[in-house]
Amino acid sequence: MNVIDEKWPEVALEYVHECPMCGSNERTLAHKDVQDWSFYCAPGKWNYWDCSYCKSLYLDPRPTRAQIGDAYARYYTHTPSARGSFVRSIKDRMRNEWQSKMLDANIEPRFHFPKLLSRLVPMIGRNLEIPFGWELLTTLPKGKFMDVGCGNGQVVDVASRLGWNAMGLEIDPEAVRVARESGLNIVEGTYDKLSEYEQEFDCIMCSHVLEHVHDPRDMVEKMKSAIKAGGVLMITLPNSLSSLRRYFGDDWRGLEAPRHLCIPSESELIRLLEEQGFLIKSMADNCTETCTGSYQIRRRGRFMNRRDMYKARKLTLKPLDIPAGNDLIKIIAFVPKKRGT
Repeated sequence: MNVIDEKWPEVALEYVHECPMCGSNERTLAHKDVQDWSFYCAPGKWNYWDCSYCKSLYLDPRPTRAQIGDAYARYYTHTPSARGSFVRSIKDRMRNEWQSKMLDANIEPRFHFPKLLSRLVPMIGRNLEIPFGWELLTTLPKGKFMDVGCGNGQVVDVASRLGWNAMGLEIDPEAVRVARESGLNIVEGTYDKLSEYEQEFDCIMCSHVLEHVHDPRDMVEKMKSAIKAGGVLMITLPNSLSSLRRYFGDDWRGLEAPRHLCIPSESELIRLLEEQGFLIKSMADNCTETCTGSYQIRRRGRFMNRRDMYKARKLTLKPLDIPAGNDLIKIIAFVPKKRGT
């Protein structure tokens, strides 16, 4: 029997009686019997519910805090950086060469092309994008940086190379070990550790983490308490009102059951951040970032292939006959400076 067809133990489940984002108990069933079609490592069939009030999406029942780790057996951001094949290493170096040029930084490993070959760099980046938040890290005044849920520490490494006093917070001990062996400053633990850093950071990154926690409101509060006045929170995650969710339904890559416990709507997350005193700038756009993965899931494939990528590119070229909605939430949230500073 395939792992995903096994049953998640009843004793390792908890039932959710209200929306984790807004507290409303009014809801409708949105997705039934969704499985781990992203990584094929978590057992169970899962139901997602639409909050009738704030339009956020949440899992009920869901894994308990004690057992949620069983859903991360092969989770990609919590494993060491893959060395991979020779071809993969070449691609990684080419990507890092382009990112180094775009950010005016030294992101290793790279080729360090001589000036004679520097004209090749723009050609490398034709199909690449700078990850969310990296450009802002180059322009903000350098101070103390924290990546919450840093995985193997890639962003911590980049921030350090850009001049930040950078550290990461990660729950997975194996990822922490590997990142530390690379010389990175990584704290092991949950986001509760942020309580130990009262108004200490000039910038916090929270990339694809909030949707994984049992109490997203509490996490936002703890991140706010750890940022200095005048500091910045950069946060990105799937949007419950994504147009791709409407298009792919149960096959939407943004679901990722049972690891994504609560997927907020962009408006509700902005409301929560403003409630905490943040000033908001939304950086989201209508690009279909999970489109390729959704096609992979639709055919129940274990790996992406060229056909998935072709269909995703084709889909992005035509308007979807459904209400538009950003696929990912991308928010820059500023903590106002205190008067007189």
